[in-house]
Amino acid sequence: MDATDLNQYVYSRFSQTEHVLFDNQDTFGRWKNPITDLLAKSATAYVVSNSFAGRPDLIAFSLYGNSSLDWLLIAINNASDALNWPQAGDTIMVPSRSLIASELV
Repeated sequence: MDATDLNQYVYSRFSQTEHVLFDNQDTFGRWKNPITDLLAKSATAYVVSNSFAGRPDLIAFSLYGNSSLDWLLIAINNASDALNWPQAGDTIMVPSRSLIASELV
């Protein structure tokens, strides 16, 4: 752990939390979503067209046949503004349909 990590730990709200060792990583009590790591391993690049700009629900429907899986695209791409995401021309990561079928459906 370098000095920056230590400073972040000392001043974080987790400084009083027990250290959690998971997959040889000290998480300092922070929860790390395991599904995003799994999905990132099978993700491929997808360029957003004009018709899908700002509509992750439509992208999810076109890729997976289920618009309610838009949360998955938002999560795996760490979209901070889901209301205006993604823009036309953006390259986003999309998990494979087979992984979605085996893990989530």
